[in-house]
Amino acid sequence: MIKFGPSGICDSFYEEGYTTTLQMPKWLRERGLDIFEYSFGRGVGIGIPTATKIGSEASAQGVEITAHAPYFINFASADDKRREQSVIYIMSSLNALRALGGTRLVFHPGSPLKQSREAAYDNLIKGVEDMLSEVKASGDNVSYLCPETMGKINQMGTVEEIAKLCKLDERLVPCVDFGHVNSRGKGCLKTKDDYRAVIDTFINAIGFERTSIMHVHFSHIMYGNMGEIKHLTFADEDYGPFFPPLAELFIEYKMSPYVLCESAGTQAEDALSMKNDYIMLGGVV
Repeated sequence: MIKFGPSGICDSFYEEGYTTTLQMPKWLRERGLDIFEYSFGRGVGIGIPTATKIGSEASAQGVEITAHAPYFINFASADDKRREQSVIYIMSSLNALRALGGTRLVFHPGSPLKQSREAAYDNLIKGVEDMLSEVKASGDNVSYLCPETMGKINQMGTVEEIAKLCKLDERLVPCVDFGHVNSRGKGCLKTKDDYRAVIDTFINAIGFERTSIMHVHFSHIMYGNMGEIKHLTFADEDYGPFFPPLAELFIEYKMSPYVLCESAGTQAEDALSMKNDYIMLGGVV
């Protein structure tokens, strides 16, 4: 079943007087939303007891939690120690994610820095293979690891790179950030067929089953010559991408993705807008 929700806490949550993430699951359920993405972007700072409480409340409210690993992960680094540290960040993120009751962890693939793109991709493969070995050795057999398409030209994470990376293991489920794809392609996502080309790339690489449960990040993003500049809100219509053509494709293909909104401060409101668009177009939730 397709699910919709915000990535991070939106402005209205605080404006309404709420103060802690523990209150978020009930707040989301009352608004008709289904998932919440907890960010470990600046490091895994949440304690296990606190994560367990949040996870229990989310379960009671019927809201699923996903998580985003630290932003400074770089599996494409030429530095062996940097890649090893990235594995450690993943393992600590998974530990907290389990306490939150979630099974999906999004991570950034990394950047080439001073390497060629080809050399960086070889290191990315090595780093992710080391991560997968460590995850399997830990006994974790339930988590999905979601490498994300990235929005800046100088980052690893094109659609093709993520599709190829996901061939490594069944537990790798792509996180397709359509705002990033659009930014990297300087406004390339306009029609349903534009979105279809992205979806079909993953189907051709890893099959329909995993593609159909893909992790999705969606927001309007300002872009320039080097790709992504900043996230916007759905009220900002000068830049896309726009969700209805993608919703039509999800319905046509009978997909069940997790759709997380990353708007700048209006994540919950815009996530609900996407859910309503999906229903209006004939989708079942």
